[in-house]
Amino acid sequence: MARKGYRALRPPETVIIVRLRTNISLWVSLATVLPLTVLVLVVTAYSEGQYSRDRDREIGASLNTLVAELDRRLHFEREVISALAHSAPMQGFQSVLEQARDGRKHPQFNLRAAQLGIFLEEFTALIPDVGTIRVLDVRGNTLLMIRDRQVMPTHYQGMDPYPYAEEELDDPVFLQRLQASPRGEVSYQLLPQSRSDYVFGAIPPMYDAVVPIEQEQSGVVGYLLANSTGLQIERMLELAPRLSEGRLTVAELNPDQPDRDGLVLFDEASGLLFTHGKRPDLRLETLFGERAAGAMATRPFGTTDLAARPSRAYHAEYAPYPNQLVSWVVISEVRHDAVTAPFKRIRQGILLLAGLALLFSLLLAQVSARRIARPISRLAHNLKAYARGEPLEQTEPHGTREIRQLQDSFNYMAETLERARKDRDEAQHMLVQSAKLASIGELAAGIGHELNNPLNNILSLGKLIRRELPGDDTRLHEDVQSLMDEAQRATRIVNGILNFARQVPPRYEAIQVGPWAEETLILVNQAAREQEVSIRLEVEDGLVMEGDIHQMRQVLINLLLNAIQASRPGDEILIMARHEVDGDIYLCVCDQGTGVDPEILDKLFDPFFTTKPVGKGSGLGLSVSLGIVERHGGHIDIRPNERGGVTATVRLPAHRRTGGGSGDPPGPGHLE
Repeated sequence: MARKGYRALRPPETVIIVRLRTNISLWVSLATVLPLTVLVLVVTAYSEGQYSRDRDREIGASLNTLVAELDRRLHFEREVISALAHSAPMQGFQSVLEQARDGRKHPQFNLRAAQLGIFLEEFTALIPDVGTIRVLDVRGNTLLMIRDRQVMPTHYQGMDPYPYAEEELDDPVFLQRLQASPRGEVSYQLLPQSRSDYVFGAIPPMYDAVVPIEQEQSGVVGYLLANSTGLQIERMLELAPRLSEGRLTVAELNPDQPDRDGLVLFDEASGLLFTHGKRPDLRLETLFGERAAGAMATRPFGTTDLAARPSRAYHAEYAPYPNQLVSWVVISEVRHDAVTAPFKRIRQGILLLAGLALLFSLLLAQVSARRIARPISRLAHNLKAYARGEPLEQTEPHGTREIRQLQDSFNYMAETLERARKDRDEAQHMLVQSAKLASIGELAAGIGHELNNPLNNILSLGKLIRRELPGDDTRLHEDVQSLMDEAQRATRIVNGILNFARQVPPRYEAIQVGPWAEETLILVNQAAREQEVSIRLEVEDGLVMEGDIHQMRQVLINLLLNAIQASRPGDEILIMARHEVDGDIYLCVCDQGTGVDPEILDKLFDPFFTTKPVGKGSGLGLSVSLGIVERHGGHIDIRPNERGGVTATVRLPAHRRTGGGSGDPPGPGHLE
């Protein structure tokens, strides 16, 4: 029979193990592989896109910085060339140029040319960026030329009676442009002879700087032309930071000169230096393709993905010559691999970890299915029994830690059901109490109005009786006075009830906090003297707030009376008022009392709740104060302080505003 029962029990457990293993494997796969795969795709795609955008901004900023450095360098060169045109040796050569303009040779032509040549040789030695310097007459012929820091010989003869350093110019178009050069400033032209400054007549990298040489009375007598080698620009390009291993290229955009439009001036990839003569066949469209070259020519800033290779080109346009419609485009080419390679490695690593996690999860599912099948079957039996109200099978928790926790949780659930029912009953009772408390306000208003008139009559009659009493009957006087005192105490209680019940809106006015606080202290000085308590006032100078002066005085009096009654003889109460950086007014009353039991913290602002002896308080002070402060848009915060007592902080807006916040939970204090 035992063996037969064993066979009857085993098939369900075997089915449970198989199903459990299948479900665990399925859910583990869904919970690990799928989320990890999605996470990898989403996170890496987002990170790659964010990184790419950050790289775009950084590379663009780097190009803008490089362009700014180039502009500063060229501006410096223009200032140097302008100063050179006004130097003393050049001024001394003006008479030679003036004679040449009239077709005559100056008697000291050779001497002054030699003096100017020596000066210009020394100048080019100090400023290596300036390559060839030419001094031209008004007809554009070269009277003096310094190349490679040496004065070139003047052995060319022309129509004029003085020698030339280069062949006589026969280019009316260039001469017309030269004569149109603005006076008193540096402009740029393409000198036809500049090709001779480079090997095999290659294209010069830069335009020639032109400064007209003029005399005050004679006008323009010649021209100073300086050709820049671009040495410092080349060094700046070589030292510029290469973000993401970008390779720099500089090209010229010149729609008016087809032979220079798109000409590559510097290219790191091909080894073309800025100081070299330029190859006519090396152009933007050759390096980057027609589409990218067109984008660079039409947009001053931007990025373009290259079609010929997996790279992205970042470019920034710069106008180097003030008087020419010529611009340079500075390009940084970055391969896509420089951005995507790290993310590819991350994807591969995470996918490998996901595969290992899946394999480990499958093995764990096989082991776990065998260990948890039987305890789960027994727990299922107990759950059904509990649902039917049948007695539970009491067994010791066993199995894996999770199963034991599940069994403990089930036992805990069963044990706490009765307690939950009791908690529900208590909650219902609290709701009833809350409803009763809500009706207290309405009841208090009715009672207060009904009692005020009789109390006033009692006080009036008491005063009349006291007038009619014989003056020598001390006992009757004391009895009548006691009657009036009790009536006044009842009146105060009724007024407190009415203040609690009615929601009187504040009448706003500007309150000078310092004088207002001092006037309020006068009203509580007698209570402080009786308690032998001192009060110190610290108010920020010129502090002003908006509010109802009488309602706010009632709040301060309530807080001060609470602090006085909670203090011991010899204690000090500190009143502070200040304007905080958040724009609010903070009014603090800090005492050295014994504090309040933490168990009653939640009741401090409840109506009619007080910790004072019977007859000493109505329990409405804090409730009324809280209502006033909240109607002003502020709140009251009561917390223990380091002096042993409590600090009541009233936070109010400095200016009137709509709405008001409730205070934080109150702290301990001997309060009503």
